[in-house]
Amino acid sequence: MQTIKTHQHMTTPVIAARSVGSRVLRSEDPRLLSGRGEFIADIDLPGQLHVAFVRSPVAHARITHMDLSGVRDCEGVHLAWSGDDVLPFCEGIVGEFAVEGCNPTTMPLLARGEVVYVGEPIAVVVAESRYAAEDACELIDWEFEELPAVTDAHASLAVLNVANSQLPNNLGLKGGGSFGDVAGAFERADKVVEGRYYTGRVSASPMETRGVIAKYGWASKSVQVWSNTQMPHFLRYMLTAYLGFAEQDVEVITPDTGGGFGQKAHVYPEELILPLLSREVDCPVKWIEDRRENLMAAAHAHEQFIDIAYALDNDGRITGVRTHALGDGGAYHAPPWTMAVEPWCAVVMTPTGIYAAPTAEYTYTAVATNKTPVGAYRGVGYMAGTLARECLADDAARALGLSPFDFRRLNVVREFPWTNPQGIVYDEGSWLESIDVVEQMVDYPAFLQRQSELRKKGRYLGLGLSVFVESSGESTATSLEHGLGDVYHDTATVRLGPNGTANVAIGLSAQGQGLATTVAQMAADTLGINVEDVSVDTARSTAHAYGSGTLGSRGAVIASGAVARAAGVIREKVRAVAASMLEASPDDIELVDGQAMIKGVSSSSVSVADVATAIYFDIDSWPDDFEPSLEATQAYDTSRAMFSNGAHAIVVELDPETGFIRFENVYSVEDCGTVINPNIVEGQIRGGVVQGIGASAFEELAYDESGQLLTTTFLDYGLPTMDVVPPFVIHHIETPSKHSAAGVKGMGESGLIAAPAAVLNAVNDALSPFGVVLRDLPLTPEKVLAAMAGGVITTSAPTAEAVGEDRPK
Repeated sequence: MQTIKTHQHMTTPVIAARSVGSRVLRSEDPRLLSGRGEFIADIDLPGQLHVAFVRSPVAHARITHMDLSGVRDCEGVHLAWSGDDVLPFCEGIVGEFAVEGCNPTTMPLLARGEVVYVGEPIAVVVAESRYAAEDACELIDWEFEELPAVTDAHASLAVLNVANSQLPNNLGLKGGGSFGDVAGAFERADKVVEGRYYTGRVSASPMETRGVIAKYGWASKSVQVWSNTQMPHFLRYMLTAYLGFAEQDVEVITPDTGGGFGQKAHVYPEELILPLLSREVDCPVKWIEDRRENLMAAAHAHEQFIDIAYALDNDGRITGVRTHALGDGGAYHAPPWTMAVEPWCAVVMTPTGIYAAPTAEYTYTAVATNKTPVGAYRGVGYMAGTLARECLADDAARALGLSPFDFRRLNVVREFPWTNPQGIVYDEGSWLESIDVVEQMVDYPAFLQRQSELRKKGRYLGLGLSVFVESSGESTATSLEHGLGDVYHDTATVRLGPNGTANVAIGLSAQGQGLATTVAQMAADTLGINVEDVSVDTARSTAHAYGSGTLGSRGAVIASGAVARAAGVIREKVRAVAASMLEASPDDIELVDGQAMIKGVSSSSVSVADVATAIYFDIDSWPDDFEPSLEATQAYDTSRAMFSNGAHAIVVELDPETGFIRFENVYSVEDCGTVINPNIVEGQIRGGVVQGIGASAFEELAYDESGQLLTTTFLDYGLPTMDVVPPFVIHHIETPSKHSAAGVKGMGESGLIAAPAAVLNAVNDALSPFGVVLRDLPLTPEKVLAAMAGGVITTSAPTAEAVGEDRPK
């Protein structure tokens, strides 16, 4: 892998970078790679019992009979509950999005009366082993009357049948906005290009499935919940709000977690049921999801249709954008993000993308179907929005006879700050440079020559480009910028010990993204010590630092900001005492490489360790009125919405005999501000792009007309494997943010946000000799072969007009 690095305008860093920017090896890896991690399945509590759920085998039905008496006396069974048993404790979890046009739903902990998707929990058994619990589940006597299943978003929109009785018109969300004279832009347009794009339903499929352990203490009224959640503090809040446990008595513990990708950034019925079960049986209870349950019952992602149109003037500039997103939200709003997580994010967060379009209009609609609820997955909404904007950009380039690079250069925002039609301000970015750099990386003239030569031999090569901008470091400012009221609040605690080493606690949980390493780098540079002298505790317990959740590319931005603030308090105390010891002014003291020294006088120094020892044990070293604590807790939230940007180009070759897509090369440009650790950034890029390749060409959660999920194992649901992963060339541009510690921006979602558009554009480039353009994901071999044969297999529904739907006019 080749790595290149350039710098944009630099601002004065908050800290003297020594560790930040270095390829520090991940501190987590020796423990995890040697099998010494402790994941939730590894935890066994004394006297624990095991939990299994009865899940609906049908997509939509009315429960007419439920009898658990036959299993309550089974050997090894301690408890069996139905929806009627859990109802007195909790009516369900409300899913509601704070925008006009959202119709809330309540997701029951166990279904009562009506089941609305295959996999919905309807009963639960607690037994001495998982085997006994599952065997008992098979003996539960229940009957149902099957109801019509709604499995298509357009049929749901037409209300041919009702998917969930809580939503009689099937609408979970509907709204929109218009900014500028959009109608005039399209009336005056010299050319209009438009298209409908479909993103298939997928699963985040983390390596580790979901799991919960709960322990209730009768004497203390305490509740301990182990969960591999991405939002431990939010889960703690929900346990108190919905179940009535006293907040001070609830602790959520997050062990090592084998990936989350957004799927674990929800509150699920299982997480609320287990504490109730533990209290009822007076024992710890444990539930570990199997893979079939994960594919059926954990939140799904992405499925939506996006209609988009560009109004173009004679020069090929975009003068207006119209977008409509229709999301298949599944049976309920998945709390807390709801059905808005796809269509709302797709059109509202960046309606024009990187393009300097002066007018924009969008509508978003989410409908209920009898499928598993859709929730968060890496790059929520942004992936579908970027797919539509970037693939239509390629369509426009072809219509105008321009290269994909030239069309984007013609329309890209060039000067910052820039305010988009919504009024959202982008302070900084390298949008034009990203286009230029990625074109140089692929050597476009050489590629065109090679492509032409191979076509003469019956080989079909394609190049796809995708340029993106993403909201970075989810924060209160980002929420307010987009008209929401979400408040984010995160803290970090830094403690410097007597020997000059530091302990750091943050409120964000680790999901395998190297958070402990990057946070240690930030703390080390702020304190002026070596990174090896910093230990980091991520949010393994809600008894420590507070966090709003590991999501929205906020880990490095928010955690490093909180750590820099807390470490800054300690730093100033060390400087004050060092100045007293060296008979200098604190303003003249700098902390570098474990030494406190007078600036410009390297011979006049004292080690940070000696200063720390003096603070703990030598009162004579203190300046007047010195407060000797070397522990500080600080909160952090960015003052402004921030945005990262970049570009991906992917080269593919289509096999005309099998329709299989061979991925030849990936070229990635990333601007996430100051790069804390290039190794970790590049790992995030590679992982995200490969997930994007999976969503583009391999993965699809397929349902039949009755609402049965057909892809319930990895034999049926095709994840990309290493044999299809191409080589990467990665280029770093650094445009430090003025609004974060050390100029850091988030970047964890960029690969999945932008890669599917690059894949679809590459395939369409390879198909150009056949005069066919595909717009639906995934790009299965059947679709590719049909396109090369002159036809197209599509999952896209009938035109919007056919079902009376609003769409770009």
